[in-house]
Amino acid sequence: MHRQGSLGTTLRFGLLYLLALLLVFAVGHRNQVEKAHLAKMEEELARFKAREEALLKERWQANEPHRVLSWAKEKGFVPMSQGRWGE
Repeated sequence: MHRQGSLGTTLRFGLLYLLALLLVFAVGHRNQVEKAHLAKMEEELARFKAREEALLKERWQANEPHRVLSWAKEKGFVPMSQGRWGE
């Protein structure tokens, strides 16, 4: 009789141990998935920052006075210093 109680207790602790292992496995797997997702998001953020820097540099270059003047001449605008006053 004492053995049967011991067997039941052993089975209960074994089941609890298996459940604990399953929980540890599930939490570990979830952490690995989140870590991979975070790494992908960090790579994407780095690409966005590089693109932002390139766009800011392009904007800065496009706003240089000689480029603005050449663009204005292409569009038919006349600089005020060369403008024709009413006749």
